[in-house]
Amino acid sequence: MPQDVEFGLPWPLRSSPHLPRAREHSLAWLEEFGLLGEQTFTPAEFTDWRLAELAAYFFPEATGEGLELAGDLMGWYFAPFDDRFDGALGRNPLQAAAVCAELAAVMAPGDVPEAGTPLSTTRALADIWQRSCRGMSGAWRARAANDWLAYLAAHLAETVDRRQGRVMDADECVSRRRLATSSYVVIDLIERVSGFEVPALAWHTPVLAELRSLTAEVIGMSNDLCSAEKEEAAGDVGNNLLLILERERGIGRTQAAAEVVGAIGRRVTRFAAVEDRVADLGCWLSEDDAVGVRRLVTGLHDLMRGDYAWERMSGRYRTPPAR
Repeated sequence: MPQDVEFGLPWPLRSSPHLPRAREHSLAWLEEFGLLGEQTFTPAEFTDWRLAELAAYFFPEATGEGLELAGDLMGWYFAPFDDRFDGALGRNPLQAAAVCAELAAVMAPGDVPEAGTPLSTTRALADIWQRSCRGMSGAWRARAANDWLAYLAAHLAETVDRRQGRVMDADECVSRRRLATSSYVVIDLIERVSGFEVPALAWHTPVLAELRSLTAEVIGMSNDLCSAEKEEAAGDVGNNLLLILERERGIGRTQAAAEVVGAIGRRVTRFAAVEDRVADLGCWLSEDDAVGVRRLVTGLHDLMRGDYAWERMSGRYRTPPAR
């Protein structure tokens, strides 16, 4: 049922014209880095999960090269990294810390890891990071690296919680999921793949900071709606808002889903109210920088709307038929 839960978003779904090119490139890229295979992630899964479509929905204004980068990142996220934490790794903090530390080193200043790095996942991330930084300022690289570290640390925190048998409350879950869904990393990528950059001072204004936070919360809640059955079947019930609400408030799935939908609606309404204040930044921004800010906000629309559409078509969250 959760994958079929619908809620309205006020922005149109857009897609990149470079989708076929990105799909072909990302499949070749995953194979090059040893991330495709019967024991890891098959080409059929990449296609069924619609990961190239996700990149195209997220970044409809990306250049051809930019969408290739985005497609590679979507492939990296969902099989080589995220799904590893669904198994034994996700319940072993020491091992998870070692994996996350190796990945975090990719973002450290200096040379990227060489081909001899033990994990193909790490070598692939090093390639993504190196390409992500091309043409971007030091300020962008610093904040993007920080968001990557926060994403990795969130996965490690979830591992500790599983090991300790700890289940978050609803408010903590909303806050934690902002980081664990990698929304901030994807938000950073809007500028890189579309060929612009928001000035650092504008990026850190309260208005844009709140819009980014609201976007991350909407994506996290939407993901929890459609992934609840998958996570419940795997016994991973401590990091999903829908499942937490069921337990915390003693309510059924339909009511819990309605509460999550309502929470998303309140954030979308708040987003619109805060967005009305974005124009105020024009009193001190240059014309070009004001255009960049507007492109960023439109990009946030695309992330929320694209995530909603993708989650309801992706085979990743499809409930297997009963036997």
